[in-house]
Formats: sequence, C-alpha cells, structure tokens
Amino acid sequence: MKLVSVETPEKSVCKMTFSASAEELETASNAVYERTRASYTIKGFKKGEADRAQIEADRGEHTFWYDAINDLMDKDVPALYDAALAEHGFVPVDAPVYDLVSVKKDEGFVATATVALQPELNLTKTTGFTTECVTPEVTDKEIDSVLERRRNAAAELVPHKGPAVKGNIVHIDYEGLLEGKPFQGGTAQNQTLQLGSGRMIPGFEEGILGHKAGEEFDIFVTFPARYHAKDLAGKPVIFKIKLIDVCVRQIPALNSDFAKKVANVDTLDELRAQVKQQLHDGKHASALNRAKDQILTQLADAAEGDLPSTLVESTYQLQMQQIQQQLQMQRLSLDRYLSQIHETRESFTAKVRTSAEKTARVRMALLQIAQQENLVPTEEEIDKQLAERAERTKKTLEEVKAQANIHAMRRNEGIRKAADWVIEHSTIEDK
Repeated sequence: MKLVSVETPEKSVCKMTFSASAEELETASNAVYERTRASYTIKGFKKGEADRAQIEADRGEHTFWYDAINDLMDKDVPALYDAALAEHGFVPVDAPVYDLVSVKKDEGFVATATVALQPELNLTKTTGFTTECVTPEVTDKEIDSVLERRRNAAAELVPHKGPAVKGNIVHIDYEGLLEGKPFQGGTAQNQTLQLGSGRMIPGFEEGILGHKAGEEFDIFVTFPARYHAKDLAGKPVIFKIKLIDVCVRQIPALNSDFAKKVANVDTLDELRAQVKQQLHDGKHASALNRAKDQILTQLADAAEGDLPSTLVESTYQLQMQQIQQQLQMQRLSLDRYLSQIHETRESFTAKVRTSAEKTARVRMALLQIAQQENLVPTEEEIDKQLAERAERTKKTLEEVKAQANIHAMRRNEGIRKAADWVIEHSTIEDK
C-alpha cells in the first residue's frame, strides 16, 4: 500500500488517502481464501472442498475483498499514517475514521483516514473561576429509608410451625413427572421459594399452601400454553414435593441492639447520626462534582476558536451510544424514553450535540493547558502505568504496549492533570 495524499479539507482536520494495487488486493484476497475456505459450504460440494473460483461464482467476486482490505489496512496503514503525521507536524486528538472510497478487481482499492487535529484555542482565562458547592440537607425521611433497608437486609429466617401461608419462605425438593417420567429441568434439591412471589408456574406455589414442614405430597399443574419449552407448553404434569421447612422472615426491631449489630454503636440516636453523616458525605461528593463541572464549563466559555467538526461528531456519537446503553439496561427504547420526558428526537439530539460540543471544547482547552503548564505525562510515567497494567492483567509489558494506544493515554492523562490544575486554581465555595 502507499500514501497517495495528505489534505486539510478544513481547519484542524487531516484527510489522508491510501491506495493498494490490484496485485496487492489479489494477493491479500487469496490469503483470506486460504484462511477461510474450510468454512464455506457450496451447493454440490462438501464443506471446505470448493475452490476459490467456485466460492466466488456462488457468493460473488467480492467475497474475500473486504477481509483482504482490512488485512492490508491493518498491516500497512498505521506506519504510513504515523509517518505522515510526523512529517507534517500534525497532532491528532481523536482516533481516525476510515472510509472505503472505491474497490475494483482490476484497479485495487482506495481508502481514506480522516482525523481531528489539535486546534489552537484562544484561552482568555485559565484560572480564577468561581462557583458554589450547594449540598442539599439530609431529611429524616431519607434516614428512615436507609434504616428500613438495613433492617430488611438484616432479617433472619426463623422456623414456622404452622401450615404454610402466602409470604412464607420454604425450602423444597421437587421432581416433575410428565406422563409418569421425569422431564429436563423439572427436578431440584433444597430450593428456596417465597410463596406468593409468582416465580413458579401457575398452581405450583398455591399447591404448597396449607402444608407443614416435613410433609411429602403431589401437586397437579398444567404448564402455560405459551411456555418457552415447547415440549412442555400446555401439558399437565405432576410435581412430587418434599417440604423441608417453612420459615418466616423476621425483621429486627429498630432499637439499640440493632444499632450495635449493624454499626457497632450504642444507641439508635448514634446510628441515626452516623447514617445522616454518610448521606451528607454522599450528597456533598455529588455537589462537589457538579461544582467542578461548572468550573470546567466556565473554562469552555473562555476557550475561543473553532473545533474540528469530526471531533464534535465523534464526541456526539459516543454520548448517544452511552445514552442508548443506559436505556437498554433499563429496557427502554429511545423513542419510549422521549415520550416519557415529552421531548422530540430533534430537540433531544440537539441538546446532546450541544453537550458534545462543550465536552470537546473542555477537553481541547485542558489539553492546551496541559502542554502550556508541562502537565503531559513523561515517557517514564507512561511506562509505569503500562507496567502496572501488565501486572494487573497478568500479561507481559510487551503485550500490553502492543495493545495500548500510547498517544491516547498521554493525551487523556494530560487532560486529567490539567482539570485538577484548573480546579486547584479556582474557588469553590461551600454553601
């Protein structure tokens, strides 16, 4: 492969164009074919027996191209890319974005790498920012809520001598029989079950109600018609039950004994004071982080100049990805979330883009400060971090270095140090 051109289509953006000849593409494609041929099943041939021409006739002539292109890019482009940056004195501040421009069998392929470069911002102010750290008061209701959670966590199971009722916790052995024979997943030993939880199929928990510890009995139930195991859906089965014990969940009283047990203090008042302090510390830490963010927002306002559009776009895409991941953990789609907060997609994404622009501006301002104040980590500091990572991950230093993005490490650590420096040289007033 070769570097064709280096351009700056806009300020602080570099675009490199690379190309590979038809011969290079063919050699790499053949290597991919040799590496993957055993995985292809082509009509009329046993798996792995079809040759390249037969595979391409069935799947298309491009079948091996894209893996071949990735192989060539991975092998040749990093060195060409680094050499071009060094030659032109460019300082990238983000990962490059690669695009395939064209690919033809008789011409090879052309690809580009577009990367944001460090902009020169006019920092009208870097120190002396001021803001307030407002810590909300801790309420009695919040303290009561924490104590209630601790009481529930400290609850103990005690034997219940009477018949099982809803809410009891039981331990059971059971064996399920379908047409008189055990079925897969239908047998368990010493299982814990809270009656009324709805954890088991309809009729199972109800069948235990009224029985006492030590009893053995049968439960006759029918699996739901839409049960996930198709061979059981809608089928009547018998569960043979051995009721090992019946327990009630006993929550401790909120008194001095409880205080001693959970916090090693003598009185309930001392426990409440301890919880209040813990809640205050948590609220104060959150308030302090918000105040620090406000300091950095003021820095962004004091940083004048254009940012690379590609940097803002990549920051926006990263923030949108993080939002989507958070929503997925809550089992929410973006559209459903937007309907809940009564916001359109357009207004929401506009807010995220504004946030991304601020985040990118803060980072570029901090990077510039890191360089001005000699806060960028030295080679020795980076080597120490890599050695610690190698020890932590049980890998060799060489393996860790091969996988690490040293430029990004140095940049991120410099930004972190600069953020601390700006905050240290600013004022946060506690309120």
